[in-house]
Amino acid sequence: MTSPFRWTSDDVARRAAEHLMTRTLRCTARHEYAEACERFKARHGLERVNTAAPAFRRATKKAYTAYQRARQLEHNAARRLKTAVLGSHVFREVCNDRRR
Repeated sequence: MTSPFRWTSDDVARRAAEHLMTRTLRCTARHEYAEACERFKARHGLERVNTAAPAFRRATKKAYTAYQRARQLEHNAARRLKTAVLGSHVFREVCNDRRR
C-alpha cells in the first residue's frame, strides 16, 4: 500500500534547506545592492539619492536586478516549502496532536 501523502519528511527537509539557501542569497544580494547605492552616493558626494534618477539606475542596475531575482527565488522556495509541509504526513500528525 502506498502512502496517501505526497511529501515525505526528507522532501520537506530538502525544501527547508532550499529556502534557507535562497534566503541567504537574498540577504547577500540586498547587501550588495546597498553597497552599490553607497558607492554611487560617495562618488557623487550625495547624502540622499533620487532613486528615479537615470544615472543612479544605470549605476545600480546589475545589483538591483540580482536583488530582485533573489527575492523572487526566495518567494518561490517559500511557496514550495509551504506546499511540501502542508502535504506531508508530519503536518497531519501535528494537527491531529493539537486537536487532542
